This record gives sequence, C-alpha cells and structure tokens, in this order.
Amino acid sequence: MAVLHQLLTLCMVALLPALSLLAADTAEKKITFDEHIKPIFREHCTACHSESDKSSDLALDSYAGALAGGSSGRVIAEGNSDGSRLFALVTHAEQPFMPPDQDAIAKEQIALLKTWIEQGMPENSGSKIKRSNTAAAAMLSTTSLGKPEGPPPMPASLLRQAVVETERSAAISAMAASPWAPLVAVGGQAQVCCYHSETGELLGVIPFPEGIPQSLTFTRDGKQLLIGGGRHSQSGCAVLVDVVSGERIAKVGDELDTVLAADISPDKKQIALAGPQRIIRIFDTFSGELQFEMKKHTDWVFALRYSPDGVLLASGDRSNGLIVWEADTARLYAELSGHKDAVRGLDFRPDSNVLVSASLDGTLKLWDMFESKEIKSWAAHAGGTTSVAYAQNGLLASAGRDAAIKLWNGNGELQKEFQGLGETALEVAITGDAAYVAGGDWQGRVQVWPAADPQQTKLIVANPPSIETRLQQASAALAEVQAEFAAAQAAAKQADVAQAEGLAQLTASQAAASTLAAQLSEAKAQEEMLAQQAAAQDAKIQQLQAQLTVATQARQEVATQAEATQQKIAQLTQQSQTAAQQLTAAQAQHEQWSAAAEAATKALSDLHSRLQGATEAANKAAADKAEVDARAAALEQRSQQTANQVKSLSEQLSAAVGAQETQQADLEKMAQELQVLSEQMATLQKKLQDSREAREQAAMQLSEKEAAAAALKKQRDAAEQSALEAQQQWQLFREAYGPATVD
Repeated sequence: MAVLHQLLTLCMVALLPALSLLAADTAEKKITFDEHIKPIFREHCTACHSESDKSSDLALDSYAGALAGGSSGRVIAEGNSDGSRLFALVTHAEQPFMPPDQDAIAKEQIALLKTWIEQGMPENSGSKIKRSNTAAAAMLSTTSLGKPEGPPPMPASLLRQAVVETERSAAISAMAASPWAPLVAVGGQAQVCCYHSETGELLGVIPFPEGIPQSLTFTRDGKQLLIGGGRHSQSGCAVLVDVVSGERIAKVGDELDTVLAADISPDKKQIALAGPQRIIRIFDTFSGELQFEMKKHTDWVFALRYSPDGVLLASGDRSNGLIVWEADTARLYAELSGHKDAVRGLDFRPDSNVLVSASLDGTLKLWDMFESKEIKSWAAHAGGTTSVAYAQNGLLASAGRDAAIKLWNGNGELQKEFQGLGETALEVAITGDAAYVAGGDWQGRVQVWPAADPQQTKLIVANPPSIETRLQQASAALAEVQAEFAAAQAAAKQADVAQAEGLAQLTASQAAASTLAAQLSEAKAQEEMLAQQAAAQDAKIQQLQAQLTVATQARQEVATQAEATQQKIAQLTQQSQTAAQQLTAAQAQHEQWSAAAEAATKALSDLHSRLQGATEAANKAAADKAEVDARAAALEQRSQQTANQVKSLSEQLSAAVGAQETQQADLEKMAQELQVLSEQMATLQKKLQDSREAREQAAMQLSEKEAAAAALKKQRDAAEQSALEAQQQWQLFREAYGPATVD
C-alpha cells in the first residue's frame, strides 16, 4: 500500500504542469501589427509620429519603430498592456492624452491594441503569439536587491508528504539558503525539501517531477526558488516556484539533457540555464521565449551566476573555462584564466565587484570585475573544491573533497571549520546573515551548523520519510517521553515529600530559635537594666563617700577644737586651784594677820575679784566645753548614719553584683543552647536546600519532557493534517480523472 500511495502521489504531481498547460491551450485570434495595429496608428498617430516627422523621437509607422520607442524609452511593454505608456495615453488614463485635442479612440480599436500587446506584439501572420504569464508577472512584479520589507518569506502551505521515500538518500547535488530567512532548500529525488535552518524542522516539500534537482537558487528577495534539473541524457528544464505556497510561477527550457546550472536575474526577467550540451540559454521569465544562446564553452557547464546588480553573468565548465558575459546583451565581457581543473562553483560578492570561483584544483580564486583579473587565490580543500557561497556580510562558505565545510573572511583567512560529513562534501549553503552553514556530501548526508559553534550540528535528510513513518516514529518517541515523564513525576512526588518534611523540621527549628531569641532579648534587657542600677548605686556610693570624707574632716576639726578647749579649761582649772591655794593661804594669814585687816581685807577683796573673774572664766570654759561636746555628739551621730548608709549601699551593691553574676551564667548557658540550636538549624537548612535542588532538577527534567512531548505531538498533528490533505487531494484527483490502475 505504501508503494502504491507513493506511485499515485508521484503521478498526480507529474500531471499538474500538464493540466495547467491544458487550461491555457484555448484557441484565440491572432492580432498582428501589419493587419490590425498599423491601420490604427496610421489613422490616429502617424501624422506626428512617423519616420518623416518623429515627434518625441517616436515613429509608429513601422513595427521596428514601435518597438524602439521614443526619447523617453520604450512606450510598449511586451505582454503587459497595463505597463505600456502608449496604451495609457490613448485610453486617456494618463496625460498628455493621445491623440491630442481629441476624444479617445474607439473601444474596438482599444481592445485590438490591448490584445496585440498581451499576445506579445506579433508582427505579421507568420509571427507566434507570446502571451506572457500574467500570474508570473503579478508574483514577480516587485523585486528588491536589499532586504524586503516585512517578515522574510517562509513556507506556509507546502506539501508535508514526501513525493519519494527511499531507504537512503543519493548524493547531494543541489542546495541553497535564503538570503533573508532561516531557510535551507535541499534537492532530493524528484523533490526539494525545505528546512528551518535554526531548528532543523521540515517546513515542506516542493515536487519536481521533471527529475533530479541539480541546481537551486533563491531570488535576491528570497520570495521564489529556481529549480534546475531533469533526467540525464533525456530532458532538462528550470522551474520557478513561490517559496510560501509552492505554486509554480514559470517553467523554461526543453533541454535534451539535464540542467546542471541555472540562475535568475535580480530583476527576475531572465532565467539562464546550461548543462552537458555546453550551451548557455537565456529565457524570458514571463513568456518563456528564448532570448540568447552562448556557445563559447567547450565542455559541460557546471556553474552559472548573475551579479547582484544584474550587469554580469558568470559561467564555469568542466575544462576549467571561466567566462563572464554582459547579462543584457549576452556579449562576451571577459575570459578568466587560472584554474587547472573543473570550475564547480561561482558566486558574486554582494557589491558585485568581486567574483569567487571554486575549482577541483583545490583552490578558491577572487576576481576583480573592473579589471577582469585575479586578485586572490588560496588552497581551500585538499583534493578539490566543489562549491562556494557568499553571505550578505562578505563571508565565504566552501565545500570540498576533504569532507570539510569551511568559513573564510574576504581575504581568504580561515575563520571556522565544520566537520561531520563522511564523504566528499559536494554542496554548501550559508544563510544571508551568516548565522548558519549547511553542507551535503556524496553519501546523501546533510548537516546544518551554527556558524558561531561548529561543535553543534543538526542532521537533515534530502528524502524525508513519509507521514506514516513519521507518525510511527513520533508515536514511539512520544511513548518514550511519556515513560520518562512518568518517572520524572514520581521523582517529583518524592522530592515534594522530602521537601515537606524538611519544611516541617525547619519550621520547628525556627520556632525554637524564635523562643530563644526572645529569651535572649529579655535577658539582655534585664542585664542592661541591672547595669544601669549598678551604675546609679556606684554614683550614689561615690556621692556618700564624698559626704563621709567631708564629715570626717569636720569631725577632725571639731576634735581639734575640743582638744584646744580642754587645754584651755585645764589651764583655767590650774589657775583656779592656784587661786584656791592662795585663798587658803590668805585665810591662814587672815587668821594670823588679823591685825592687818585692812591690808588683808584689801588683799582679800582683790583676791575675791580675781576669784570671781576666774570663776566666770571657768563657767565660760565649761559652757564652751558643753557646746563642743554637743557638736561632737551630733557629728558622731551623723557619722554613724553615714556609715550605716554606706553599709546598706555596699550590701545592695554586693547583692546586685551577685545577681548580675547569676544572670551572666544564665546568659552563657542560654548562648550555649542557642549555638546548639543554630547548628541544628544549619543542618536542617542544608537538608532543605538539597531537597529544593532535587525538586528543581526533577521539575526541570519534567519541563524538558513536557516540551519534547508537546513538540512530538505538534509533529504528529502536522503529519496527520498533511495526510488528510494528501488524501483530499487524491480524492479530488480521482473525482477528476477516474480511478488509477496499476500494472
């Protein structure tokens, strides 16, 4: 069934070009210059525009004059009436209106003029109708030598089903990269596969039922892809397709052998092709008409390349011939001699001033297009260089028989080398931004490398498996991912349990630590309060000690005064005793000297006066002594009170110091307990961190597996959709052409 499906798909694809030709093969009346158009010009135009009176240097009385145009250029665009200035003037769509100062020409004549232009302006009854491909004209109407506006064109509705499925790929004979998009095209068997250069994803398949693609070239704006190829010794052609939809825009050439080289001009108006017949043929893209044949090559032509400005066309052959032509006229511009073996690859630098050539003599050569001379040559690949391509920034990528892909700067200095191909590297392609390089070898192996990292690579295939095979592969991969996903989920659950336990332990430790921290804070507050009280007691003790010192000094002064008073009292007592003795003596003498009464009385009176003064002095001294004793008693009492206060404060201070020492011991004990708890908390935090890391690793593995599963599911969905579309196309084909038969 798979083989039958492939045969039916291939037959359906092969019939598509024929069906499009059948639709266009409708009989139509030929409108010629001699029979239909010349009379119109003679009636309305030749009075001012003839060979004898060329207003604006335009003569419309002859076919050659009408084609030549006037002083402002051509006035008729072959196959495009809307783009012909003459048609716009006679229909009064643009000014100056023609004929001047008159109404527009008759509608019947306008219709004849329009048909004649769109038929390719046949001259006479022997001329052929060359109606342009209007669809091609519409799709190729906009060109850009720089980066086009908007997102770069990428495949959107190409076939997903491979046209041919083989056990292994043949040698890679054609490869190209889009100048603006992350897109690589690889030629296979009867098909061209388009891959995303960054992801390696298959974006679609372009059928080429004409045979094997030998040449692939993107247009300068990246919107179309030119496929050149065919069947060896049988047929060859070039087909232009739309990159987004895969729609065929134009097909040119009917070679007797396969096409080995093909390119399209930057303005998309010309397609050049060549091959084993040694002839370069240039065709009009819109009409398919052959414009030029160049027959200077003496061997198979392997390479063709237009310059980015469209001025030159370079070609190289199997016998080391390298020729540059004028693109517009097909005239010889230069013959470049220097290679010693076949020229297999050509490309122009983006500024069009330098041509690079790759040869089986192993070299890459740079050629100056102004002076038509070699400016640089270096040995690029041992055994031969097979392909070369420029990036937009001037870097060069090359392939060779040494199975290597190499990246060079504009001076021929090696920048990177990419390994991985097993046999001779036949083709190379580099994206316009030089971010990715692709290479294909003799065994059919194709790899894509990031230019920044030659160690990373993606493997793609020229003949991808069918949708059924890809579905089976995707299902198997999905089952494997689902198994890994289940294992990851189990590991994640275990990690969740371990994390929960760790969190519980951590919560308990944090609570204990919080309690200890609160106790420590309270103890520190008590310590600070006791320290403040001790400081206050110290200050009070110092104040009392100062007061005691003052009181002691005052007591000493009072004691000194009391001692002086005692001495004075002793002196007065001594004097009193002396006076008493004298009084006794006087009384004795009074008794003895009674006779001398006056003298004794006088003496007694004197002594009595002296005794009275002494008594008064003694009384005064006694009073002073009593006062001193009172002051001494008061000072003694005050000293005793101060001593008691000092004793009380000392006892309080001793108690405070004892309490502080006890509190300090408690603090040290609490600090030791806090240290033990801190160590336990650190251990628990480490266990928690390990648990978290295990959970994160499991979550990462789970995310990767989910992403892989989603990608595989997306591939499977895309493959199922492609299978459905292929089935619908086959059903439409059967409805249109009846059931197919297989011999």
